[in-house]
Amino acid sequence: MSRKAYLRTSAVALGLAGSLSLGLLVQGGTAFAADPAPAGVTAPAGVTAVAGGEYGGAGQPVGVGTSAGGAQAPAADGSSAVASVLAPAVTRSEAIQRAKTWVGIGLQYSWTGSHDGYRTDCSGYVSMAWKLDESLTTDTFGPQGVTEQIGKGDLKAGDALLNDNSGASGHVVLFEKWTDSDHYMGYEFTGSGVHYREIPYPYFSGYGTFVPVRNKSIREDGPSDPGMTNLTAGDFNGDGKKDLVAVEVSTGKLWSYPGTGTGTLGNRVLIGSGGWNGMSNLAVGDLNRDGKDDIVATEKSTGKLWLYPGTGNGLGDRVEIGSGGWNGMNNTAVGDFNGDGKDDVVASENSTGKLWLYPGTGNGLGDRVEIGSGGWNGMNKIVSPGDMNKDGKDDLVATETSTGKLWLYPGTGHGLGDRVEIGSGGWNGISDYAGADFTGDGIGDLAAVESAPGETGKLYLYKGTGKGLSSRTEIGTGGW
Repeated sequence: MSRKAYLRTSAVALGLAGSLSLGLLVQGGTAFAADPAPAGVTAPAGVTAVAGGEYGGAGQPVGVGTSAGGAQAPAADGSSAVASVLAPAVTRSEAIQRAKTWVGIGLQYSWTGSHDGYRTDCSGYVSMAWKLDESLTTDTFGPQGVTEQIGKGDLKAGDALLNDNSGASGHVVLFEKWTDSDHYMGYEFTGSGVHYREIPYPYFSGYGTFVPVRNKSIREDGPSDPGMTNLTAGDFNGDGKKDLVAVEVSTGKLWSYPGTGTGTLGNRVLIGSGGWNGMSNLAVGDLNRDGKDDIVATEKSTGKLWLYPGTGNGLGDRVEIGSGGWNGMNNTAVGDFNGDGKDDVVASENSTGKLWLYPGTGNGLGDRVEIGSGGWNGMNKIVSPGDMNKDGKDDLVATETSTGKLWLYPGTGHGLGDRVEIGSGGWNGISDYAGADFTGDGIGDLAAVESAPGETGKLYLYKGTGKGLSSRTEIGTGGW
């Protein structure tokens, strides 16, 4: 519905509401910045007033935790104090799936009603999604010890945006995913029903202060990439074409998918028999200067960095090139970033967010140099596809967690230049990707897996154009 149509509908509905002592009720609705909701209509004693607005809170019990059946839960000592809420463990995907079950089934907002044993209002809805033992209210999620405040960049599926005021002044939305830097998809129960829609961060203007919070009992799903993970790319069969390499989560085996030079892949070949699910942050480059691509990887249990030299038909015996502490680093990439003709290693430091360059010497790594002053721990993937902008220098590509944007950091030969946006949003829905020239045109490309948390997905090729990326092409139908 357009904004004008919505206002016309609202005017008619409000006229009816004045005569019937009922609130405005609007079904459905596309998310847009709305004016503040009208004041609720006073109800006679013993009758619950429902504001019925399209956005924001529409009434709830004030400052109490209610059991699934609707009654207040007494404290263990029999006093009138509210008892602690048992918050069983719930995975992120489970919370989202539970939220979906109330969408589109015609539930009416009523803080005296219930469905599936939970109160049919905004906080009862989120209590249901989180599988709490009671229907809490917006002003008790924190005091009951269920939630903790987090940062915008920490938001993940199953977290929430909370206005912790009481009654109709409070509201809560279940977060699912970012659509761009200022909007997200969320689940909410308002006076017009249960909605799954795009919402401006942190919430529509005029409805109070919202902060991101996390249920302390929420758990990450199983392997985030149950099919293949730790994607990287290089030439491992000596044919001059870039191959895609990935770890199979279920077996720990390392597989090479030979490139054809046209962007497609051939039948996979085993190049690591097991134990690769104990490694992380795989990256590829010629670090021993023998003309063959090698793999570097961090051993999770020890924090050591290992070099697996390419032989032209697989991998040779590994060599330690980092004695420890590499499990404090993340998002390793390889390329020549100081212009000396030798491949270097770059990695972000978890504790500081700094990006460090470890210059390649041809037989190991030199002393690290800072090339990014901070914020790099806000990136959830960093790769070097090679030369993306056709200036002859290796570049970096990274996904920004908070916005889902894809950024190109052009190599200058002595570090990195100003970043350029090459993906406007949605890249945090990509579970993994690798960069290389898969099409043989001298421009870096990306091979990326799109999958929901805890599920396998499809593999897509995003071909580099020299100025960005072209439309994607599916090159792996499933199981990724």
